[in-house]
Amino acid sequence: MKLRGDIFKQIRRKRGLSQTALAEGICTQATISLMEKQNRIPKMNILTALCSRLDISANEIIENDDVSMTATFDQIGRLLAERQFEDAQTALQMIKVKNLQNEFDKQRYYYLLGMLQVQNHQFDEAIFNFELVLTQFSTASANIYLAMTTIGMAMAYEKIGSQSRALRLVERAMRLIDEKKLTGGQLQWIVVYEYIAELYLTLGQPRAALNAAQRGIDICRQMRSMFLLDRYYLYAGKAQLALANQAVGKQDLEIAHSLALVGQHPELVKESMKALAMA
Repeated sequence: MKLRGDIFKQIRRKRGLSQTALAEGICTQATISLMEKQNRIPKMNILTALCSRLDISANEIIENDDVSMTATFDQIGRLLAERQFEDAQTALQMIKVKNLQNEFDKQRYYYLLGMLQVQNHQFDEAIFNFELVLTQFSTASANIYLAMTTIGMAMAYEKIGSQSRALRLVERAMRLIDEKKLTGGQLQWIVVYEYIAELYLTLGQPRAALNAAQRGIDICRQMRSMFLLDRYYLYAGKAQLALANQAVGKQDLEIAHSLALVGQHPELVKESMKALAMA
């Protein structure tokens, strides 16, 4: 995505607003200056608030100039993994499907759309889009989105109460990972095991959840990344407790709690504290 800073500036001036007035209560004046002079895109919540104040749609100042769109899709995937669903929705709405240049971009777009639909309880629509990814927009090369889309379908079926089908799908995703040489970026590998671990826990499969969580922890260590590490330890701790490994479970939950505090993730802080209280 590219910000049209010149258009943004024109609109601001037409509204009779200075940079300081536009920024008040939303961001700093320096943020507005960077947007106008360097086409710098701010965080989605800031961009949304600024567009609301200017009474415009974000599409009026954002254009898709990327052939690959990788950075944009990664940003949305990260927002989803962090449970920032409104920001992810806003970012996805800025993408014009007709402008997507290749099948891989369409595959990623409809996967992300399906994941947001699961969160919005639009389960039939989500399943339709996941099937679209797997049947019409699957590229010749085996990539991580095949497993991620399968996990998305499992999430949708779990939400509508089809536990057995959800379990078959998550197991299929694990087979894809273990048997195929799937390609994917760092973000996708960290995210996929987090989704799998959480889903296995929800489906009452603590041993499988622990395996997925440990894989995620190992990847975070290898890549020296803290992203989702607190969630991984949370799931590992819960799985250990379910397997009657009280001491190890409490230790993992304490690590999750500490990481959540450092990362300033209040919801995870509360969840880890609740799990510790029940241990």
